[in-house]
Amino acid sequence: MTRVKPHPKAWLAGLAGAGTVAATVLMATFSTGASASVATHSHARPHVLAKHVSPFGVGASRAARHVSRRPAAARAVVPNTPIEWVSNSLPVGTNRSCTNPGFSTISAALAVAPAGATVRVCAGTYQEQLAITQSVSINARGAVTLLLPATPSDTVTSCDTDGGAQPNQDVVDICGSAPGTQVTITGFTIEGNWPSDVCNDSLYGVAVLGGANLTMSNSTVEDIGGDPLTDGCQGGVGIEVGLAQTGTTADTGSATLTNDTVKSYQKNGITVDGTGSSATMTGVTTIGAGPSPAIAQNGIQISDAATATISGGHVSGNECSLTNVCGPDSFSQTQSCGILLYDAGQTSVSSVTVSGNDLGIYNLEGYAQTYYTPPATLPTQALTSLALANRYENAYFDEGNATFTSSHLSNGNQGIEMGQASYQTSPSVVSAMSDTITGAAQDAVFVGSDGVSGDPAINLTAGHSKLDTSNGGGVVNQSTSILNIKNDWWGDVNGPSGWNFGAGSSVSSDVDFFPWATSSALTAFETCTGPTNGRATTSGTDVVLCAKKGTANNYLANTGSGSVLLVGNAGSDQLIGSSTGETWIVGHAGTGNNVINGNNGTGFIQERGDTNDTVLNVSGYTVAPS
Repeated sequence: MTRVKPHPKAWLAGLAGAGTVAATVLMATFSTGASASVATHSHARPHVLAKHVSPFGVGASRAARHVSRRPAAARAVVPNTPIEWVSNSLPVGTNRSCTNPGFSTISAALAVAPAGATVRVCAGTYQEQLAITQSVSINARGAVTLLLPATPSDTVTSCDTDGGAQPNQDVVDICGSAPGTQVTITGFTIEGNWPSDVCNDSLYGVAVLGGANLTMSNSTVEDIGGDPLTDGCQGGVGIEVGLAQTGTTADTGSATLTNDTVKSYQKNGITVDGTGSSATMTGVTTIGAGPSPAIAQNGIQISDAATATISGGHVSGNECSLTNVCGPDSFSQTQSCGILLYDAGQTSVSSVTVSGNDLGIYNLEGYAQTYYTPPATLPTQALTSLALANRYENAYFDEGNATFTSSHLSNGNQGIEMGQASYQTSPSVVSAMSDTITGAAQDAVFVGSDGVSGDPAINLTAGHSKLDTSNGGGVVNQSTSILNIKNDWWGDVNGPSGWNFGAGSSVSSDVDFFPWATSSALTAFETCTGPTNGRATTSGTDVVLCAKKGTANNYLANTGSGSVLLVGNAGSDQLIGSSTGETWIVGHAGTGNNVINGNNGTGFIQERGDTNDTVLNVSGYTVAPS
């Protein structure tokens, strides 16, 4: 399991070294100056006209008719929406425009603005914290920067107590005072001003709590928390939407974010947290600090049953370079993450570019902890049309369910990685279809395992995808499960190399790779010759013989000196190699007793866990562990 570190909750610190990979990998927190792993962002606690045409024809005329007319209906009276004008560059006047403002601070305007009012803020820099408890629209007129005061307060609204021993400090503190509180912010730059070495887990650029809903567009949130290149404490989140309080409750928030940018944050760019919290993000950009020797940042985190829809945009620059802590080993080292789904509720991510992070996108579900109680049925996360180009892994699937379709993964060490480990309480179930993986230094697909007896089974289906020879390897399976990797292009008409006779990217044992695509267009697929009257033999080369599905007692044999793949079934088949050729033999686990006879030739044999098989004359073969 990748050591991805969410934004920390104080309770996580106690889990470091607790003995489960999930605890040490996902949740270790760090003291002042220490480094953070790809951690979920947590919070310290005690813790998204047609032309007019006459109906009578061109040029036609008709006599006027006497028409009975009804009295005109009275127009609905729409009350004037109060508009407050703010400028700190001109004297306060009669509240009519930027040249005749009514207020010199945004806070003063908010203090008198009734619910539903609009506050128009004129160009300038305003050094203040905003407490927003009513429905209001705040619009920038020109370039407007909201800057945190040098001595910020942590008692701006009642929602600040969510931080427990470290009350929240926010540049914009949105705390709903009534159900349905709606806040709109447009065109702002929201900027922190904390010391570079601040150590506080509850620092936010914008916090959306108390059941409030934020609609924010064309705005920038920056410089939130300490310096991510030197400060390893776990605070500093650009936009925080909701905070989990227990495993089933949260101080909720919701947000719709459009064309916003979040950058130079200490820990996370955007966090959506807690059951009942949600966000819709469209065209949002988050930019981390790049390789950090102090902390593992995350671009976007959805956690603790919160839900999200993320489309378009770009997540980049989340990399950790702390010596002896961060690195490429997904089982033992910490990594920063572009998009972190950590016990998330139903989430969809589409058409997002995720690049220049340690890890592109990570999914873990069903991991019970203080702020999350797994539901009876875990959601299936939908990941579609992503462009991933990251330093180590592009997509990592821990326990939980996901569909991963029509995405392009390039470079890094691994394209898709999955983990099988003893801490998991549910298996990882992933359907990866119509993806393209290129340029992975190690493997297009890698499934790792801690090798502990009783680990949950892996369920990976990857079909109609391209896994060509630009990758260092094709598919490696170290788990105890059989992977379903069929109808894929491996870079060669004869399929994968390694445990097959093709010259494409390599495949390990315990991977069902037949049939494979015989063209990069994925329009043609390898066929096999089945038995007639129970028998199929060949003296050719680069030939596939396969037992008929659902039948037993098939006889398949390589009788020549060529390269042949024999694919058995679950019945009591006879799979016979050649004494002069090379034979790849794949049995299948089942109740039957296969006979596998290598005829003292050479090749590769996979029994697939059937301990009832009889295996003869295979001293020249590579035999996979059963």
